[in-house]
Amino acid sequence: MKGDAWSIALTGLSLTCVTGAALFILVAINPKDAAYGSTPLIYAGGSAIAAIAFNRAAAWARRST
Repeated sequence: MKGDAWSIALTGLSLTCVTGAALFILVAINPKDAAYGSTPLIYAGGSAIAAIAFNRAAAWARRST
């Protein structure tokens, strides 16, 4: 049961990171201020990497039960 709870929590974090990556890409497409530069793309990449890491961790937690 404990592995299931970890799997659900990590899947939720993964989905949150996917949403964050999508929002940062939208900010990069239509920035409010030109001073943002490439920062939103860097954040989007970091969010995508975190999403993949949380997804793999959720799969590992699911397997370990």
